[in-house]
Parts: sequence; structure tokens; C-alpha cells
Amino acid sequence: MTDDENKFKGPSVAVLIEEEFFFERTVKALEALTVTPLLFDSIADQDCLDSLIAAQPIGIVVDLEDESFHGLSLVAAIRATPELSQVPYIAYAAFDREDIHASAAALGVDVVLRSEYAANLVKMFQSFLPKNNENGES
Repeated sequence: MTDDENKFKGPSVAVLIEEEFFFERTVKALEALTVTPLLFDSIADQDCLDSLIAAQPIGIVVDLEDESFHGLSLVAAIRATPELSQVPYIAYAAFDREDIHASAAALGVDVVLRSEYAANLVKMFQSFLPKNNENGES
């Protein structure tokens, strides 16, 4: 993880995105929700999975099209890891990446369309947060 990992106190969401446009939008949206974005120096190695286990994020966001790491393998590893198997995730890919969608379906991985992710990321992140009732109680 990077030096900025403790910028906020409270809940954190792992950001497994290296594409600058989506990375910046994701981090800014999380910060606006006062959620700590967990950032990694390298997403492609076992250290990332170990860091996720140690951090226990409330959610994980994965770009399945990123060429610097294999997102589907990572999501499969996350789902197979007992300490992370119940952590909700958002895995996204473009609509025209039938190869990714087919592979994801075979693994039981739900995929959000890239365009839907871009348009609704704040709402999607809010689904990670604990629900409060009308009186402001958790």
C-alpha cells in the first residue's frame, strides 16, 4: 500500500485500478464520501492480496480490463479467500469485451459495464457503506 493509506479514519475501499481517468474519479468519489481509498504500489503480486486481508476493506473496485494485472484472477482469488469472500466488490469492463464477460460468468463474477460504473460510481460506493435508519443510527 502507499503512504496515503491512512489519509482518513474509518471505512476503506480497495482501488484496484491503474487507468488514470477511472483511478482519479474513483479516488475523488471515495474521498467525497469520507471513505479511505486503499491504494497499492503493485496490484499484480501476492502482496496485494495479503494487504487486502490485513486491511479488511468494506469494498473492492477492480478494473477487469487493466493490462498490468489479471483482474478476473484477482477477483477469483479474493472470493476464494475466507477473510475476503464476503467483501462486496465492483468489477467493471466495457460492453464490447465479450471475452471478459464470458470468463467472468464462468467464474460467477458479476460485471458492471464501464459506462454504468462511470455514471453511477458514487451510488455504487454508497452501497458499501453501513445503512443508517431515519434517526441517524446504524
